Amino acid sequence: MVDFKGTNPDSIPRRRTSIHKYLIAFPILALTLAGSPASAKGDVASAPTNYEMVEAPTAYTLMHGGYDCVTRLYENGGLFLRANVGFQDFFMFGFSGNATNVIGQGTIQVQTPRLALKFKILDQKVAPVALAVAWDDRGYGSEAGGRFYPGLQKGFYAVVSHEFSQLGFLQLHGGLNAVSFDRFDSSRDLGFFGGASFAVAPPLAFNLELDKVLSSFWQFNANVVFNVDNPLRVGLDFRDINNGAAFSRIVRVQYVGFF
Repeated sequence: MVDFKGTNPDSIPRRRTSIHKYLIAFPILALTLAGSPASAKGDVASAPTNYEMVEAPTAYTLMHGGYDCVTRLYENGGLFLRANVGFQDFFMFGFSGNATNVIGQGTIQVQTPRLALKFKILDQKVAPVALAVAWDDRGYGSEAGGRFYPGLQKGFYAVVSHEFSQLGFLQLHGGLNAVSFDRFDSSRDLGFFGGASFAVAPPLAFNLELDKVLSSFWQFNANVVFNVDNPLRVGLDFRDINNGAAFSRIVRVQYVGFF
């Protein structure tokens, strides 16, 4: 396990793995699984609410009156708590709390709560794609200079998503983000991300993503989320699959409900 406390992602040792093979294998794997005979058909949601993949966002928001609470347990005994609320099917807002060393040894370090705002300005029901813009200052891990490590916040971002009803539950997503505009450095603050969401059955969803593409600390992440019994969902995130030195597994528990 790598200790990210007080570090910069540029200083984290990286395995020299070519990004190109992931760019090629990623869509092939997504399409293969989504189009398999086990895929569910004809049950695609008219207004998807999966607002993120693993750590990268989608163009979707929670439904009007919907809310969720997400808990992540990560390395160094960390605990990351988020809550979101949906309004009118096109806007959602949320906040987060984060602390390290909550479990295990060491002094518990609590970071300042952070906020997020997200607007869906295009909906696939009336446009070719869904499009959203947002500000999300929520991250997890140790904080240094207003930036979180290893779970870097997205900052300002724009993202598009498209759902393929003829392929069951397959969705593709892509976007870009700027973590900070203060002393902007494109190699550090600008990121591109893309990925897919799909399911072999309604209770079992998978996400694959490439995050922070073109930066020196790009990531290939994946997760599996199981709907135990509405409204409880549990999952396991696999972060930094491309980097053996930083690879980690994060437990995710999500509660979804309506006011």
